[in-house]
Amino acid sequence: MSPAPPLAVLVLGPLAVRLGGRAVAVDRPLERALLVRLALAGGTPVPDHRLAADLWGDVELARPTERLRVLASRLRAAIGSPQLLTRSNGGYALAAELSDLSQARLAAERMHAAVRAGDQLAVKTAAQAALALWRGPSLADLRTIPYAVAEGEQLDAWKLTLQVELLDAELSLGHAAEAARELEALAAENPLHERLWCLLALALYRTGRQADALSRMAKLRNRLADELGVDPVPDTAAMELRLLRQDPILLPTASESPALSSATRHGAAPAGPVADLASPLTSFVGRQDELAWLTQRITRPGVITLTGGPGSGKSRLSFEAARRVTNRPVRLVELAPLQRETAVLEAISGEDAGGSDPIGAAAAALDGSVLVVDNAEHVVEQVADIVAALVRRAPSLTVLVTSQRPLQLEAEEIRPMRPLDALAAARLFTERCAIDAQGADPEQVAAICTAVDRFPLGIELAAGLTRTLTVPQLAKRLADRMRLLVAGSRDSQARHASLVAALDWSHQLLGDAERAVLRRVAVFAGGFTLEAAEQVALNPRDVAPALTELADRSLLTVEAVNGRRFRLLETVRDYALSKLDEAGETETARSAELDWGLSYVQATGQNSDDFANAEAVNEVFAEWSNLLDILDRAPGTERAAGGLRLALAMHTPWLIRGWYAEAARHFDALTDAPGATTSERLTALCNHGFVLTMRGQFDHAAELLTEAERLAPLQDDDTLTLTALYYRSIVEIERGHLLDAFTPLLTGQALARSSSEHERRLSAFTDALGTLYTYVGQSERALECYETCIVADREFGDEHGLSRGLSNLAGALVGLERWDEALAAATESDHYARRLDDRQILPLNEVIRGLAAIARHDLDEAEKYLRSAVEYALADDSGVSHAYIDLADVLVRQGELDEAAALLDAVFAEAPSHSTSWLAACAVAAALALAQGDRTRATTLVTDTTTAYTRTGFGWPRYATRLTEVRAALVT
Repeated sequence: MSPAPPLAVLVLGPLAVRLGGRAVAVDRPLERALLVRLALAGGTPVPDHRLAADLWGDVELARPTERLRVLASRLRAAIGSPQLLTRSNGGYALAAELSDLSQARLAAERMHAAVRAGDQLAVKTAAQAALALWRGPSLADLRTIPYAVAEGEQLDAWKLTLQVELLDAELSLGHAAEAARELEALAAENPLHERLWCLLALALYRTGRQADALSRMAKLRNRLADELGVDPVPDTAAMELRLLRQDPILLPTASESPALSSATRHGAAPAGPVADLASPLTSFVGRQDELAWLTQRITRPGVITLTGGPGSGKSRLSFEAARRVTNRPVRLVELAPLQRETAVLEAISGEDAGGSDPIGAAAAALDGSVLVVDNAEHVVEQVADIVAALVRRAPSLTVLVTSQRPLQLEAEEIRPMRPLDALAAARLFTERCAIDAQGADPEQVAAICTAVDRFPLGIELAAGLTRTLTVPQLAKRLADRMRLLVAGSRDSQARHASLVAALDWSHQLLGDAERAVLRRVAVFAGGFTLEAAEQVALNPRDVAPALTELADRSLLTVEAVNGRRFRLLETVRDYALSKLDEAGETETARSAELDWGLSYVQATGQNSDDFANAEAVNEVFAEWSNLLDILDRAPGTERAAGGLRLALAMHTPWLIRGWYAEAARHFDALTDAPGATTSERLTALCNHGFVLTMRGQFDHAAELLTEAERLAPLQDDDTLTLTALYYRSIVEIERGHLLDAFTPLLTGQALARSSSEHERRLSAFTDALGTLYTYVGQSERALECYETCIVADREFGDEHGLSRGLSNLAGALVGLERWDEALAAATESDHYARRLDDRQILPLNEVIRGLAAIARHDLDEAEKYLRSAVEYALADDSGVSHAYIDLADVLVRQGELDEAAALLDAVFAEAPSHSTSWLAACAVAAALALAQGDRTRATTLVTDTTTAYTRTGFGWPRYATRLTEVRAALVT
């Protein structure tokens, strides 16, 4: 028998298959998915259970082996060469080559080799060769298959990496204008990719658009905070600072060449002996880019200052760079031991200090050399004067200074010391830890390094503790880092014998005002603005100059985010909090912080008509880490009532973002706070009841709202009464007491109409009434309610109202089978929902699209939209939603009964009996039973569900219609 021709599988785009150069058609999605999955295994057999999970997901399948056998048989027939697909005890295997992927990997290897060599032209050529193999999104036609989603996204992420390397090379080759256009497009598609945005900023800067470059960096920082709740990585922050300072390093130099680029990347300058510098006792880890830059920079005259906080590695980096100088004299001046300001000149001038012109003599002696001045922070003014005089009189002199503060000279180049990157930090820890601690859990090592801000001193001290503690023990004690990190190695300089000692050194150099501001601003867990700092300070007038001084001393960082934002490193913050305790000011400062948080949220809401626009919501959540810390610290203290007021102020932002679990947690802890007014407690009862309703805890919610409804009229406050009535109606709707919900809704609507002060409340009651009409099957009346609300929301400019109202309007239009109008309303709703990050509304709009696809009999498209809606619930861990029910219905129609049953089981497990979700799911459960061939169970379900619908008034069209279809099928 002749050997089978090679089977080539192309995955960098829609699937393509070739056998001996001839195109092969594999039409059915599951057979295509099986083909790719086996090709990805590279000829290795894949067990049945693994294949089943990859093809159908983590659901309990009936007879998976038999299903796979049928698929394999069809695939053999499709490819026309049965011997290529074999079965053994290990599972199925396929003799195939991922031809486009293999070629792309070879090109990528050439590209990475060129990156290491610094040959940017070769990087460009190889990256272009790899990228040319993509024909569209990877596995574009298989993205509904569980494993193919992850595989396709991984391949597209790799493609993006190649694109970024290509554009980086284009920038290095001087093609900034061309690169900027493509970077703009890629950045828009990848709004959280930090390296990509940094390259875009660099390209814009190099084309003379500094303001645009800074704007892009600010946009990136805001998105990271709003969408992920994180700060930029140190490299991104460093790029932003360089842009602000117009750092010359951002500009390409005429001397750039492949050889020079290689040295710059890897610090490959030859080492040689340097006077005054003792050989280090430990290896130099991390900061290779900084070392390469500094090694090259000190070959030219000028003043370079390495700035950074205690333990950031300034001295070690300067020594390593100086040790690589081979063609110029090097002199080291260590200033840390000096106690007299007059001793600075003596130390720098050396043997010439006693002459009539010590500066002149020193300049003559040092001209053409490299002068390293270490630890200048406590005598920075004297050092600045002396260095300025020296460089004026010694034009070939290079001065390298390390200091917590810059010298503030006009010609000074400042290089801030950033934390090590995560890999370098872990490597440093591993090199310095005890032998038996090497190979520890990488996540625990990363957590330890992060706890000390990934600065070398903290990492080395933490690693030293592994001689007495295991890595897990150390990781558990991160909160005690100030107490733990108290002893360094014996060869450490005295001021750095421990992290506390290093911070003490910095603290002693501060004035009283700076110390007071430092300890007060330490209460902010997530950074702070100038205005926030002024509100917690002992003397607000001290804040601005003190922050400038603290930033100059590298004890805090300054971020350009909508103005200026300040942040303490965690080690500095821990130290400052200990000083706050020592001063006996902790409770006072915490109270001031709470006052700031409350006034901040209230003012933001008032300025935006109760958070009617996305900007106001985003503004509040920009301070979420601080607000969360305030709320978590309030229960059980004298600040509990203030904490409750803050929770009440946060209620609307929480609802807009759908943060029901977070809201419920805080209301549970603070509703009974001593000192709260009756009105505040009543409002908290209502709010707590509502968020519990949205969490599906209907009985508890009803108890709270019944109590609020009883007490509200006693306060003679229509606002409280309306709040209680509104939330009571919502819980009745959600738990399936539909007919009972009309009473509080109509009562509240009438009360709201009685006063023009309650127009917004009237809109809320009308919207809820629309939902009730939808559930009881009166879609025309629901439509009228929603249209009325949308008119009001447009008038008020209420983006949250429009996000919700347009989605509800789409649902009513679905009930009337007005599909085009429903899709248009859902699309407009998306606009507002995305601005607000309203993750409750976005999946509802995906459901609308899924239902429209069902109406077009496009079940594959419907499944795609409904799976997207389910993904929202899974990502937010928000429990089951109606999307589960609708997806189950589509799967029933497609014959995927096992997964449909699993989805319905999840609904019935969470939804209380006779709630609206439970009632909706019953109709689909009857359809499932019929599809499974269990006519007896289907008949019982139809009978019981019909009775339940009649008793509760439930008539939601899409489920009532489905029940009618099953009933009719049972009769035939």
